[in-house]
Amino acid sequence: MIQEFYKKINGNYEVAISRMQNDERIKKYLNFFLMDESYKSLEEGMNSNDCEMAFRGAHTLKGVCQNMAFTYLSTIVEQITEELRAKDIEKAKLTFKKVKEEYEKVIEEIHKIM
Repeated sequence: MIQEFYKKINGNYEVAISRMQNDERIKKYLNFFLMDESYKSLEEGMNSNDCEMAFRGAHTLKGVCQNMAFTYLSTIVEQITEELRAKDIEKAKLTFKKVKEEYEKVIEEIHKIM
């Protein structure tokens, strides 16, 4: 079930299980991911053209995604983090569309297994 989830989101189950040791612990951290506010900060920053707020949200989200082994989402969030670090809000807006789509997919898949 958890392994299937990681496959659907293009994540890395092997890395996740090596970090968290069992599927129940992964589920616990998936629940924490649902409560994480970093995506909300990224989205608010993007909607208000606030590079600093968006950067902080993206940077935090990147770390959370890397820790959870959400490989594909992590890669996209890393891209927007660097665009925001460079204060390239126009490029970041294009990337944000991909981030939002992938983030929503991950959230949807988490809800399916909870």
